[in-house]
Amino acid sequence: MMNTKTTCRWGVIGTAKIARKVVRAMHLSRHATPVAIASRSLDRALAFAEDTGFDRAYGSYKVMIADPEIDAVYVPLPTASRSEVVIEAARAGKHVLCEKPVAPNAFAAQEMIEACINAGVQFMDGVMFMHHRRFELLRKRIADLKFCPTFMDSAFTFKADAPYLRSNIRTSIDTEPLGCVGDLGWYSIRMALTLMQNVPCAVRARHHDMYGGVPIHTTGELEFEKPGCSKLARFQCSYCHPLRQWIEIVGDQGCITIPDFVIGSPTEAEFEIETESSLIEIETVHRRISERLVVKGCVQEAEMIECFSRIAVGIDPIDPQWPRWAIETQRVTDAIMRSASNGGADVVLTNGLI
Repeated sequence: MMNTKTTCRWGVIGTAKIARKVVRAMHLSRHATPVAIASRSLDRALAFAEDTGFDRAYGSYKVMIADPEIDAVYVPLPTASRSEVVIEAARAGKHVLCEKPVAPNAFAAQEMIEACINAGVQFMDGVMFMHHRRFELLRKRIADLKFCPTFMDSAFTFKADAPYLRSNIRTSIDTEPLGCVGDLGWYSIRMALTLMQNVPCAVRARHHDMYGGVPIHTTGELEFEKPGCSKLARFQCSYCHPLRQWIEIVGDQGCITIPDFVIGSPTEAEFEIETESSLIEIETVHRRISERLVVKGCVQEAEMIECFSRIAVGIDPIDPQWPRWAIETQRVTDAIMRSASNGGADVVLTNGLI
Protein backbone atom coordinates (compact mmCIF):
# COMPACT_ATOMS: atom_id res chain seq x y z
CA MET A 1 0.00 0.00 0.00
CA MET A 2 1.26 3.48 -0.86
CA ASN A 3 1.87 6.18 1.74
CA THR A 4 -1.60 7.12 2.94
CA LYS A 5 -0.44 10.58 4.07
CA THR A 6 -0.11 11.66 0.45
CA THR A 7 -2.30 9.15 -1.37
CA CYS A 8 -6.08 9.00 -1.37
CA ARG A 9 -7.32 5.41 -1.19
CA TRP A 10 -10.38 5.15 -3.39
CA GLY A 11 -13.39 2.90 -3.33
CA VAL A 12 -15.87 2.77 -6.20
CA ILE A 13 -19.51 1.96 -5.47
CA GLY A 14 -21.06 0.53 -8.62
CA THR A 15 -19.69 -0.88 -11.86
CA ALA A 16 -21.22 1.56 -14.37
CA LYS A 17 -19.34 2.03 -17.65
CA ILE A 18 -18.26 5.54 -16.71
CA ALA A 19 -16.54 4.09 -13.65
CA ARG A 20 -13.91 2.53 -15.89
CA LYS A 21 -12.89 5.94 -17.22
CA VAL A 22 -12.71 7.36 -13.71
CA VAL A 23 -10.68 4.39 -12.44
CA ARG A 24 -8.19 4.95 -15.27
CA ALA A 25 -7.94 8.51 -14.00
CA MET A 26 -7.15 7.22 -10.52
CA HIS A 27 -4.22 5.29 -11.95
CA LEU A 28 -3.00 8.48 -13.67
CA SER A 29 -3.32 10.72 -10.62
CA ARG A 30 -0.27 11.35 -8.47
CA HIS A 31 -2.22 11.41 -5.20
CA ALA A 32 -4.75 8.62 -5.83
CA THR A 33 -4.84 4.85 -5.86
CA PRO A 34 -7.87 2.63 -6.53
CA VAL A 35 -8.28 0.09 -3.72
CA ALA A 36 -11.77 -1.43 -3.70
CA ILE A 37 -14.80 -1.94 -5.93
CA ALA A 38 -18.26 -2.77 -4.59
CA SER A 39 -21.25 -4.19 -6.40
CA ARG A 40 -24.44 -5.90 -5.30
CA SER A 41 -23.02 -8.89 -7.20
CA LEU A 42 -19.69 -10.19 -5.92
CA ASP A 43 -19.01 -11.90 -9.26
CA ARG A 44 -19.48 -8.59 -11.07
CA ALA A 45 -17.21 -6.83 -8.57
CA LEU A 46 -14.52 -9.50 -8.97
CA ALA A 47 -14.62 -9.21 -12.75
CA PHE A 48 -14.41 -5.41 -12.57
CA ALA A 49 -11.49 -5.61 -10.12
CA GLU A 50 -9.58 -7.96 -12.41
CA ASP A 51 -10.11 -5.68 -15.41
CA THR A 52 -9.24 -2.41 -13.71
CA GLY A 53 -6.57 -3.17 -11.09
CA PHE A 54 -8.42 -3.10 -7.76
CA ASP A 55 -6.97 -4.93 -4.77
CA ARG A 56 -10.37 -5.73 -3.25
CA ALA A 57 -13.86 -6.57 -4.41
CA TYR A 58 -16.97 -6.47 -2.26
CA GLY A 59 -20.43 -7.85 -2.93
CA SER A 60 -21.91 -5.23 -0.59
CA TYR A 61 -21.86 -1.44 -0.59
CA LYS A 62 -22.10 -1.37 3.20
CA VAL A 63 -19.05 -3.56 3.69
CA MET A 64 -16.89 -1.33 1.52
CA ILE A 65 -18.17 1.84 3.17
CA ALA A 66 -17.14 0.33 6.50
CA ASP A 67 -13.60 -0.42 5.26
CA PRO A 68 -11.27 1.78 7.37
CA GLU A 69 -8.66 1.78 4.60
CA ILE A 70 -10.87 3.71 2.18
CA ASP A 71 -10.57 7.52 2.27
CA ALA A 72 -12.96 8.49 -0.53
CA VAL A 73 -15.67 6.92 -2.63
CA TYR A 74 -16.77 7.52 -6.18
CA VAL A 75 -20.51 6.85 -6.64
CA PRO A 76 -21.69 6.22 -10.23
CA LEU A 77 -24.91 4.51 -9.18
CA PRO A 78 -28.18 5.43 -10.94
CA THR A 79 -29.50 8.79 -9.79
CA ALA A 80 -32.63 7.37 -8.16
CA SER A 81 -30.65 5.01 -5.90
CA ARG A 82 -27.69 7.19 -4.96
CA SER A 83 -28.86 9.24 -1.98
CA GLU A 84 -28.81 6.59 0.76
CA VAL A 85 -25.35 5.36 -0.23
CA VAL A 86 -23.87 8.87 -0.32
CA ILE A 87 -25.29 9.73 3.10
CA GLU A 88 -24.04 6.47 4.61
CA ALA A 89 -20.57 7.01 3.13
CA ALA A 90 -20.40 10.56 4.48
CA ARG A 91 -21.41 9.41 7.96
CA ALA A 92 -18.62 6.82 7.78
CA GLY A 93 -16.15 9.64 7.16
CA LYS A 94 -15.61 9.04 3.46
CA HIS A 95 -15.19 11.94 1.06
CA VAL A 96 -17.73 11.65 -1.77
CA LEU A 97 -17.32 12.17 -5.51
CA CYS A 98 -20.81 11.74 -6.92
CA GLU A 99 -21.91 11.31 -10.51
CA LYS A 100 -24.33 13.83 -11.94
CA PRO A 101 -27.13 14.64 -11.77
CA VAL A 102 -26.63 14.55 -8.03
CA ALA A 103 -30.17 13.45 -7.16
CA PRO A 104 -33.72 13.24 -8.52
CA ASN A 105 -34.46 16.61 -6.91
CA ALA A 106 -32.90 19.39 -4.88
CA PHE A 107 -34.40 18.18 -1.58
CA ALA A 108 -32.53 14.86 -1.87
CA ALA A 109 -29.38 16.61 -3.09
CA GLN A 110 -29.45 18.96 -0.10
CA GLU A 111 -29.72 16.02 2.29
CA MET A 112 -26.69 14.39 0.68
CA ILE A 113 -24.62 17.56 0.76
CA GLU A 114 -25.61 18.37 4.35
CA ALA A 115 -24.52 14.88 5.40
CA CYS A 116 -21.09 15.56 3.90
CA ILE A 117 -20.84 19.01 5.48
CA ASN A 118 -21.85 17.67 8.89
CA ALA A 119 -19.27 14.89 8.61
CA GLY A 120 -16.52 17.29 7.55
CA VAL A 121 -15.91 15.55 4.23
CA GLN A 122 -15.70 16.90 0.69
CA PHE A 123 -18.63 16.56 -1.69
CA MET A 124 -18.16 17.07 -5.42
CA ASP A 125 -20.18 16.16 -8.49
CA GLY A 126 -18.46 14.68 -11.52
CA VAL A 127 -18.48 17.63 -13.93
CA MET A 128 -15.12 16.91 -15.48
CA PHE A 129 -14.84 19.90 -17.80
CA MET A 130 -14.43 22.20 -14.80
CA HIS A 131 -11.09 20.49 -14.12
CA HIS A 132 -9.71 20.72 -17.64
CA ARG A 133 -6.95 23.31 -17.89
CA ARG A 134 -8.86 24.76 -20.84
CA PHE A 135 -11.65 25.85 -18.48
CA GLU A 136 -9.12 27.55 -16.23
CA LEU A 137 -7.61 29.33 -19.24
CA LEU A 138 -11.06 30.29 -20.52
CA ARG A 139 -11.96 31.97 -17.25
CA LYS A 140 -8.59 33.72 -17.12
CA ARG A 141 -8.95 35.13 -20.65
CA ILE A 142 -12.50 36.29 -19.88
CA ALA A 143 -11.15 38.15 -16.84
CA ASP A 144 -8.12 39.56 -18.70
CA LEU A 145 -10.26 40.85 -21.57
CA LYS A 146 -12.93 42.17 -19.18
CA PHE A 147 -15.27 40.12 -21.33
CA CYS A 148 -18.77 40.18 -19.83
CA PRO A 149 -20.91 37.26 -21.10
CA THR A 150 -24.47 38.39 -21.81
CA PHE A 151 -25.71 35.52 -24.00
CA MET A 152 -24.85 31.84 -24.21
CA ASP A 153 -26.06 29.13 -26.57
CA SER A 154 -25.11 25.49 -26.19
CA ALA A 155 -26.01 21.97 -27.22
CA PHE A 156 -25.10 18.54 -25.94
CA THR A 157 -26.80 15.79 -27.93
CA PHE A 158 -26.22 12.30 -29.26
CA LYS A 159 -28.28 9.95 -31.40
CA ALA A 160 -29.60 6.97 -29.42
CA ASP A 161 -30.84 4.02 -31.46
CA ALA A 162 -33.94 1.97 -30.63
CA PRO A 163 -32.12 -0.75 -28.59
CA TYR A 164 -30.42 1.97 -26.52
CA LEU A 165 -33.71 3.67 -25.78
CA ARG A 166 -35.29 0.35 -24.78
CA SER A 167 -32.52 -0.88 -22.51
CA ASN A 168 -30.41 1.98 -21.16
CA ILE A 169 -31.02 3.24 -17.63
CA ARG A 170 -31.03 6.83 -18.94
CA THR A 171 -34.48 6.29 -20.42
CA SER A 172 -36.05 4.68 -17.35
CA ILE A 173 -38.04 6.83 -14.96
CA ASP A 174 -37.20 4.38 -12.16
CA THR A 175 -33.45 4.93 -12.49
CA GLU A 176 -32.90 8.29 -14.24
CA PRO A 177 -36.08 10.35 -13.84
CA LEU A 178 -34.46 13.52 -15.20
CA GLY A 179 -33.61 11.89 -18.53
CA CYS A 180 -31.52 13.96 -20.92
CA VAL A 181 -31.89 17.08 -18.76
CA GLY A 182 -29.94 15.55 -15.88
CA ASP A 183 -27.61 13.57 -18.11
CA LEU A 184 -26.72 16.21 -20.73
CA GLY A 185 -28.39 19.49 -19.84
CA TRP A 186 -26.57 19.50 -16.48
CA TYR A 187 -23.36 20.54 -18.30
CA SER A 188 -24.94 23.50 -20.10
CA ILE A 189 -26.56 24.64 -16.86
CA ARG A 190 -23.26 24.40 -15.00
CA MET A 191 -21.39 26.36 -17.65
CA ALA A 192 -24.02 29.09 -17.53
CA LEU A 193 -23.88 29.31 -13.73
CA THR A 194 -20.09 29.53 -13.63
CA LEU A 195 -19.65 32.06 -16.43
CA MET A 196 -22.67 34.22 -15.63
CA GLN A 197 -21.50 34.08 -11.99
CA ASN A 198 -25.02 33.97 -10.68
CA VAL A 199 -28.14 31.86 -10.47
CA PRO A 200 -30.92 32.67 -12.94
CA CYS A 201 -33.90 34.69 -11.85
CA ALA A 202 -36.21 32.62 -14.07
CA VAL A 203 -36.12 29.58 -16.32
CA ARG A 204 -38.38 28.19 -19.02
CA ALA A 205 -38.17 24.91 -20.90
CA ARG A 206 -40.01 22.46 -23.11
CA HIS A 207 -39.74 18.70 -23.50
CA HIS A 208 -40.04 17.99 -27.23
CA ASP A 209 -39.87 14.20 -26.97
CA MET A 210 -40.33 11.67 -24.17
CA TYR A 211 -39.53 7.98 -23.79
CA GLY A 212 -40.38 5.77 -20.84
CA GLY A 213 -41.68 8.77 -18.93
CA VAL A 214 -38.43 10.75 -19.17
CA PRO A 215 -37.40 13.59 -21.51
CA ILE A 216 -35.15 12.67 -24.42
CA HIS A 217 -35.21 16.06 -26.16
CA THR A 218 -35.44 19.29 -24.19
CA THR A 219 -34.66 22.94 -24.83
CA GLY A 220 -34.44 25.58 -22.15
CA GLU A 221 -33.61 29.17 -21.30
CA LEU A 222 -32.03 30.61 -18.18
CA GLU A 223 -32.68 34.30 -17.62
CA PHE A 224 -30.18 36.26 -15.53
CA GLU A 225 -30.40 39.81 -14.27
CA LYS A 226 -28.00 42.30 -12.79
CA PRO A 227 -28.22 46.10 -12.56
CA GLY A 228 -28.24 47.55 -16.06
CA CYS A 229 -27.75 44.20 -17.77
CA SER A 230 -30.00 41.35 -18.87
CA LYS A 231 -28.41 37.98 -19.64
CA LEU A 232 -29.74 34.83 -21.27
CA ALA A 233 -28.42 31.27 -21.62
CA ARG A 234 -30.14 28.84 -24.01
CA PHE A 235 -29.46 25.13 -24.33
CA GLN A 236 -30.57 21.98 -26.13
CA CYS A 237 -30.07 18.46 -24.78
CA SER A 238 -31.20 15.40 -26.68
CA TYR A 239 -30.85 11.70 -27.39
CA CYS A 240 -32.51 12.31 -30.78
CA HIS A 241 -29.81 14.24 -32.66
CA PRO A 242 -26.22 13.68 -33.83
CA LEU A 243 -23.33 14.13 -31.42
CA ARG A 244 -22.87 17.83 -30.70
CA GLN A 245 -21.25 19.42 -27.66
CA TRP A 246 -20.62 23.03 -28.60
CA ILE A 247 -21.08 26.31 -26.81
CA GLU A 248 -21.01 29.95 -27.91
CA ILE A 249 -20.46 32.65 -25.30
CA VAL A 250 -21.33 36.17 -26.44
CA GLY A 251 -20.43 39.50 -24.88
CA ASP A 252 -20.49 43.15 -25.86
CA GLN A 253 -17.01 42.98 -27.37
CA GLY A 254 -17.09 39.63 -29.16
CA CYS A 255 -17.77 35.92 -28.78
CA ILE A 256 -16.07 32.73 -27.65
CA THR A 257 -16.72 29.35 -29.26
CA ILE A 258 -15.83 25.90 -27.96
CA PRO A 259 -16.53 22.90 -30.22
CA ASP A 260 -16.36 20.22 -27.48
CA PHE A 261 -16.95 21.89 -24.13
CA VAL A 262 -18.09 18.75 -22.26
CA ILE A 263 -15.55 16.12 -23.35
CA GLY A 264 -12.45 18.08 -24.25
CA SER A 265 -9.67 16.31 -26.11
CA PRO A 266 -6.81 15.10 -23.88
CA THR A 267 -4.34 15.78 -26.68
CA GLU A 268 -5.45 19.21 -27.92
CA ALA A 269 -8.42 21.16 -26.54
CA GLU A 270 -9.18 24.52 -28.07
CA PHE A 271 -11.41 27.55 -27.97
CA GLU A 272 -11.59 30.64 -30.14
CA ILE A 273 -12.12 34.25 -29.14
CA GLU A 274 -13.37 36.68 -31.76
CA THR A 275 -13.29 40.41 -31.00
CA GLU A 276 -13.92 43.63 -32.91
CA SER A 277 -16.15 41.74 -35.31
CA SER A 278 -18.06 43.90 -37.76
CA LEU A 279 -19.19 44.30 -41.35
CA ILE A 280 -17.46 46.99 -43.39
CA GLU A 281 -17.54 48.27 -46.97
CA ILE A 282 -21.31 48.45 -47.20
CA GLU A 283 -21.71 45.20 -45.24
CA THR A 284 -19.75 43.02 -47.67
CA VAL A 285 -16.55 42.32 -45.72
CA HIS A 286 -16.33 40.69 -42.31
CA ARG A 287 -13.61 42.32 -40.24
CA ARG A 288 -12.55 40.57 -37.08
CA ILE A 289 -9.70 39.80 -34.70
CA SER A 290 -9.52 36.11 -33.86
CA GLU A 291 -7.46 34.31 -31.23
CA ARG A 292 -7.27 30.52 -31.05
CA LEU A 293 -6.08 29.10 -27.74
CA VAL A 294 -5.03 25.47 -27.33
CA VAL A 295 -4.38 23.38 -24.24
CA LYS A 296 -2.41 20.18 -24.84
CA GLY A 297 -1.93 17.05 -22.79
CA CYS A 298 -4.73 17.44 -20.23
CA VAL A 299 -6.87 14.47 -19.16
CA GLN A 300 -9.78 16.18 -17.44
CA GLU A 301 -10.96 13.17 -15.46
CA ALA A 302 -7.42 12.70 -14.08
CA GLU A 303 -7.34 16.38 -13.11
CA MET A 304 -10.68 15.94 -11.32
CA ILE A 305 -9.39 12.93 -9.37
CA GLU A 306 -6.16 14.76 -8.53
CA CYS A 307 -8.06 17.82 -7.27
CA PHE A 308 -10.36 15.67 -5.13
CA SER A 309 -7.57 13.43 -3.84
CA ARG A 310 -5.49 16.38 -2.65
CA ILE A 311 -8.47 17.53 -0.60
CA ALA A 312 -9.19 14.06 0.76
CA VAL A 313 -5.64 13.59 2.10
CA GLY A 314 -5.44 17.12 3.51
CA ILE A 315 -2.97 18.65 1.09
CA ASP A 316 -5.66 21.15 0.10
CA PRO A 317 -8.54 22.28 2.33
CA ILE A 318 -12.15 21.20 1.87
CA ASP A 319 -13.58 23.49 -0.80
CA PRO A 320 -17.18 24.69 -0.29
CA GLN A 321 -17.49 25.83 -3.90
CA TRP A 322 -18.04 22.24 -5.14
CA PRO A 323 -21.17 21.42 -3.11
CA ARG A 324 -22.45 24.92 -3.84
CA TRP A 325 -22.14 24.43 -7.61
CA ALA A 326 -23.81 21.04 -7.30
CA ILE A 327 -26.87 22.21 -5.36
CA GLU A 328 -27.33 25.30 -7.53
CA THR A 329 -27.20 23.16 -10.67
CA GLN A 330 -29.70 20.74 -9.14
CA ARG A 331 -32.10 23.55 -8.26
CA VAL A 332 -31.98 24.97 -11.77
CA THR A 333 -32.50 21.46 -13.17
CA ASP A 334 -35.57 21.09 -10.97
CA ALA A 335 -36.90 24.39 -12.29
CA ILE A 336 -36.31 23.27 -15.89
CA MET A 337 -38.29 20.09 -15.25
CA ARG A 338 -41.09 22.02 -13.57
CA SER A 339 -41.33 24.53 -16.41
CA ALA A 340 -41.38 21.82 -19.07
CA SER A 341 -44.10 19.92 -17.22
CA ASN A 342 -46.19 23.10 -17.28
CA GLY A 343 -45.94 23.81 -21.00
CA GLY A 344 -42.90 26.08 -20.82
CA ALA A 345 -44.23 28.45 -18.17
CA ASP A 346 -41.70 30.66 -16.41
CA VAL A 347 -40.41 29.31 -13.11
CA VAL A 348 -39.02 32.05 -10.87
CA LEU A 349 -35.99 31.46 -8.66
CA THR A 350 -34.86 33.60 -5.75
CA ASN A 351 -31.33 33.06 -4.40
CA GLY A 352 -31.31 29.64 -6.03
CA LEU A 353 -34.65 28.63 -4.54
CA ILE A 354 -37.73 27.85 -6.61
